[in-house]
Amino acid sequence: MVSVNPATAQRDVEQRERLQALYHLAVELSALRDLQPVLDTALRHCLDLTDSQFGFIGLNTPDGSAMDVAAIQGFHPAPKFYAHFHLIPLRPSIFARVVLENRPIRSADAMTDPTRVGQPRGHPPTRAFLGVPLLVRDKPIGMIGVANRPTPYDDEHEQLLVTYAAQVAIAICNAQLYEELKAAKEALEHKVAERTQELQEAKEALAQKAAQLQRLLTETVGVQERERQRIAQDMHDGINQLLIGTLLELKSARERLSTGDLTLAEVSLQQVTGVLHRMDEEIRQVLYDLRPPTLDALGLAPSLRRYAERFRQYTGIPCEVRVEGEPCRLPPDAEIGLYRIMQEALQNVSVHARARQAQVAVGFSSEAVMLAITDDGEGFDLMAIQREGQGHFGLLGMQERAGSLGGRLVIQTTPGQGARVEVSVPLYPVAAPFLASVRLEPQTGD
Repeated sequence: MVSVNPATAQRDVEQRERLQALYHLAVELSALRDLQPVLDTALRHCLDLTDSQFGFIGLNTPDGSAMDVAAIQGFHPAPKFYAHFHLIPLRPSIFARVVLENRPIRSADAMTDPTRVGQPRGHPPTRAFLGVPLLVRDKPIGMIGVANRPTPYDDEHEQLLVTYAAQVAIAICNAQLYEELKAAKEALEHKVAERTQELQEAKEALAQKAAQLQRLLTETVGVQERERQRIAQDMHDGINQLLIGTLLELKSARERLSTGDLTLAEVSLQQVTGVLHRMDEEIRQVLYDLRPPTLDALGLAPSLRRYAERFRQYTGIPCEVRVEGEPCRLPPDAEIGLYRIMQEALQNVSVHARARQAQVAVGFSSEAVMLAITDDGEGFDLMAIQREGQGHFGLLGMQERAGSLGGRLVIQTTPGQGARVEVSVPLYPVAAPFLASVRLEPQTGD
């Protein structure tokens, strides 16, 4: 019969218990996903396995210059302490040697170890110490350090901690990968949500723009038709009547010539001449309404002054024109666009505002031209008009004109407090200031 040494049997039992404990600890560790719970659980196990009072897990920083104390137990530092001392520089010391030399380091008394570099104030004294590297593919990613067990650490403690550290290193890598994956997933979901929101907003804006353009197209056709009707009415009331008068006077002159009454025939011909002059004025007026000749000849500022004077004559509403800065010629599209915006704004003043006076201000700078039309009339509720979607096509037309010129139109109005229409259009490279000796003044004749 083979006798068994009681001491050997006891060591075998303890070894089996340690292996069984390691197995259960590994199972518990593998169930965790987030990094901090992995670190805290692993460190707690290390303290239990080695009967240690204090311990930490340090992970190498990305630049490899230090270890970041990612978990600590047995010592509860104040937040300021941790903020100042959570990094352990990777230079020769009893702690850093574990990573630098890639091997376990033991000391019976760290306070007297030759490689000790001191401890910050407030840190508990470190006596018995054992540190093992955390290895991934044989390269250290950090370390586990335990300290202050009742007796010095021995080979069994070191072997036990090395074995467990291998499992901890794998769990740390898995947790880091999981957190990276989770962060990437959250970032992707955030981007998808942002993009979805952007697409939805773009879709809604596009739908609104399409509806707006459809309304503008409808109103444009209506405006064109009303303009044709106005021109036809003007020609009927003015030119057509003058033509009839001319025909009657010519008939009268012919009859007087046939009777030999040259004096009365001369009177009739003079009246025909006067009627023809009036017809010339009427035709010029129609042509001016279609496109003012001063716009092509002299530019925007004189045309605004001329129109403001005609506006006063036809509506009885005084309209002052102020010019600021040095006037310059703009591209034809910009000049006619700003002119039409002014026309539409003053048309609204004459029809809707019940204003006592109006003002047109045009300012020239090195970067833009600003046009503002203000009145002291009744004003209106702009938001209500926009919500209703009806009756604001003139405003929409002005906005579209400004947008087509690369500009921006702003309408400021409050019921009972008048209105201000302001448009700013950037200057194009072809726009150049007039010579200082050339002054733009209102044209006195066509």
